[in-house]
Amino acid sequence: MRVTDSMLRANALRSLSARATSLARAQEQVATTKRLNRPSDDPAKVREAVKLRDGLAELEQFTRNIDTADRTLSAAETAMATAGESMQRARELAIQGANDTLSPIDRQQMSLEVSQLAASLVQLASTKVGDSYIFSGYRTDIAPYASATGPYQGDAGVSMARISPATVVPVNVFGDVVFGTALAAIAALQAELAAGTRTSAATIDALDAGQDALLAGRATVGARQNRLDETRAYLDEGVIAAKKLLSELEDVDMAQAISQLSEHQLTYEAALKVNATILQHTLMDELR
Repeated sequence: MRVTDSMLRANALRSLSARATSLARAQEQVATTKRLNRPSDDPAKVREAVKLRDGLAELEQFTRNIDTADRTLSAAETAMATAGESMQRARELAIQGANDTLSPIDRQQMSLEVSQLAASLVQLASTKVGDSYIFSGYRTDIAPYASATGPYQGDAGVSMARISPATVVPVNVFGDVVFGTALAAIAALQAELAAGTRTSAATIDALDAGQDALLAGRATVGARQNRLDETRAYLDEGVIAAKKLLSELEDVDMAQAISQLSEHQLTYEAALKVNATILQHTLMDELR
């Protein structure tokens, strides 16, 4: 077969183009530290990487859901713990108020502190996370109680957080369940003391029941927080494993990549020198 100048020129251009492509890819891998920069680099591995990224995104979304749920539960636990301290103080005042040595005026003075404790309970029941009341069920734009003697203004809507593909956890507790008994009891105590009468045994029992409701609410929240912590630890392990697999698929060995870049650079420069002579000769032949 006769080798023509056009064939030599075409072969030279193809050779230069192939080496330039290899050099460009080596430069890109070093610059990005990735060996998969586009689907054509390795279609099978790119599909695998996409699946890993989708799975990783899902795990990270579950982790964000847990963090959001934990903020709400932590705020609820803090509010109920503080409310419990107020109830303990109210019980101490109730015991004092049952003492025969106190005068009606003394009890009326004590009622002022109880009134402040009642206002504190209402404020704690109105705890927010962001713009949402956390003890009002679905009615997160409305405070659960307007006053210690007022009705519960929320509803029984249960807010759920999805923390894994098959797991949802309730996030909220209801104001009427955890605060209702306490508010009624402290309102009764305030009324008795304001009237100057001895604290009744029924009111002291009601205060104990209110404290028990708050403790039960804290126990419920604590169990849910433990569930979140366990799931977060499991998800964190999954995230670490997914990132490791993704790194093994996508990341280049930098020492090897730099070595290959140097090799491609030398090869391309050598090809330029060799093919430049061929291309120059064929071009001169065309001009003659």
